[in-house]
Amino acid sequence: MKPAFRPLVLQIHRWCGLTVGVVILLMAITGASIAFRPSLEPVLNRDLLTVPTCAARVPLDTLTANAAASRPSATLDYIRLVAGKHHAPRMPSAMVRFTDQVFVYLNPCTGDVLGERSRYGGLLGTLEQMHQFRFMKHGNVITGTSALLFGMLMIGGGIALWWPRSRHGWRVAFTTGPGARGQAFTYRLHRTIGLYASAILLLTVLTGLPWAFDWYAHGIYAITGSPQPASPPKSAAPANGARRQTLESSWRTAQALSPDPQDALLHIPEKSRDPVEMYLIDRAAPHPNARTMLFIDAYTGKVLRFVPYSRSSVGHKLYFWALSWHTGAIGGVFGQLLLLFGALCVPVLAYTGVRNVVRRTWRPVASDARLTVRVAKKTVEADGVCAFELTDPAGRKLPRFAAGAHIDVHLGDGLVRQYSLCGDPRERRRYLIAVLRVADSRGGSAAMHERVHEGDLLDIGVPVNHFALDETAPRSLLLAGGIGITPILGMAERLARRHADFELHYCARSQSRAAFVQRLVRAPFAGRARFHFSDERAEQRFDIERVLDSQSPRTHLYICGPAGFIDAVLCAARNRGWSERQLHCERFASIAQKPTATHAFDVQLVSTGKVYRIPEHKSVVASLAEHGVRIPTSCEQGVCGTCITRVIVGEVDHLDCVLSTAQRERHGHFTPCCSRAKGDLLVLDI
Repeated sequence: MKPAFRPLVLQIHRWCGLTVGVVILLMAITGASIAFRPSLEPVLNRDLLTVPTCAARVPLDTLTANAAASRPSATLDYIRLVAGKHHAPRMPSAMVRFTDQVFVYLNPCTGDVLGERSRYGGLLGTLEQMHQFRFMKHGNVITGTSALLFGMLMIGGGIALWWPRSRHGWRVAFTTGPGARGQAFTYRLHRTIGLYASAILLLTVLTGLPWAFDWYAHGIYAITGSPQPASPPKSAAPANGARRQTLESSWRTAQALSPDPQDALLHIPEKSRDPVEMYLIDRAAPHPNARTMLFIDAYTGKVLRFVPYSRSSVGHKLYFWALSWHTGAIGGVFGQLLLLFGALCVPVLAYTGVRNVVRRTWRPVASDARLTVRVAKKTVEADGVCAFELTDPAGRKLPRFAAGAHIDVHLGDGLVRQYSLCGDPRERRRYLIAVLRVADSRGGSAAMHERVHEGDLLDIGVPVNHFALDETAPRSLLLAGGIGITPILGMAERLARRHADFELHYCARSQSRAAFVQRLVRAPFAGRARFHFSDERAEQRFDIERVLDSQSPRTHLYICGPAGFIDAVLCAARNRGWSERQLHCERFASIAQKPTATHAFDVQLVSTGKVYRIPEHKSVVASLAEHGVRIPTSCEQGVCGTCITRVIVGEVDHLDCVLSTAQRERHGHFTPCCSRAKGDLLVLDI
């Protein structure tokens, strides 16, 4: 399907699901509930629907007379006889239906009335009534129209939306995808179940429509080139005082033409020239609705029309095959299970579809809101390090944050930098950050040191945390290199307040270049803090192997500092068998390598269905921005995590250094500022 049509098809698919989908959901649930009704009812209503098997049966006229006597004010409609299985201990009761759709059940061996029940009586009957919407006027129009729209717009539109657009897409189109979790799993589950259920549901829709619309039933005959069903022939005009033949005589005629039928239904003539109309199902019939039609003159007993099923038209066979399929009467238990599977898929599709829509409609938008704060204090914390205390100009409380969080600081001219919050999260009226002056910086640290002074106003973002502390860990190892102490300091204070087991190692070139030394020395957890300075005696320098070897197997490692320091520690930890779940790091700059070769690919937004081309020389963020789709971003290096977005479909070439393995594989996250697609398409949860 052309990308230009996808948004329209998607919107139609959604709105159809939220409107007629409600009717379809009710029909599916009730349909699943009555899938095994023919097998269950004789068990649940044994004494009413079955009797002990007998060799001799009373005449049909006796059965109808006894039924009429039990309901003298009602009008007879038909009598139905169903043969039992050979050598079975019980056989079905005889059924006499009245025009008010009440059945009287009789023992065919004795003629005794066993009881009566409405067509939609009992739990299963009520469910069938709800399934067909027989509880309201023109219910068949509602169910038929809903089914028709469901088949055309929801199933057809769903297949069109599912249809892969590339060779790679075909390889992953039939599964939910490895490692999918959360919203990505919900989206893929909707697509995958919809695909497998579509054939069953479409066939169920097509075979149910003959019950809803006469034009559809007539269309089956027209499409197959079969003549339309002829009107019943008339009985000969009766002479004065002529009496109809007995039903038993008509039954003997039927048995002569179709010996020992499995199922037989005889309509009782109502008007003077009505024939005895009946259908017969042979024991060797291909399905339970393979009807042989027979019409007999009610007065003379002459056969007016006899059409065995084997000689009936193609339209007749297709029409009744459709009824059998829709009721699960084809394929035995397997056919019933197949219909049950299709029906049960509908609630799953409804849940996943509504969840996808609701989440995209009411989900919180990635916040790029700004706060204006005042620089209440600027102090020199160490050589090349300035600390900034930020407060609300009106003295209001600032948004909450947790240990490891950072804020975006907007420095004008589009310059945005991220700095860790190193104050006490319990202090709601101030934020504290520390900035190292970097000689080869891109302007952020220089601007903070030279242009920002006490009393100045700054725009900052709300706190964001991609370096969160796992407080369920039995032990934590905190490692800081240089200015990397800023997030680590808050973690240490948080763990100390919780009386958690941890130790902290702080590495720096010299004590004069180490920030917050005095704060650490005076802290209640000072005994757990170790300092390692490069310009002091060799024995106090940081020994990676010794520190890691002294940890318990379940220790979680948190590290922040220069790239070389982080890489060395992580490499040593992995060599010792530490799992990725135990390793947490935060970097100052991206170490991700650019791909050796890039290619153009498409990005589709789930919310609108629109598809955008991403050139090989532009990022996803930049390309979408040109079309008015803005993803909040900051570093544009895959470091800060501001632009993290969920991928619903597609394989990502991750080029960031902020996402964990779990975030990438289990939650489907990627950074559109730098990462790209490995294949031809990414579907984003935007």
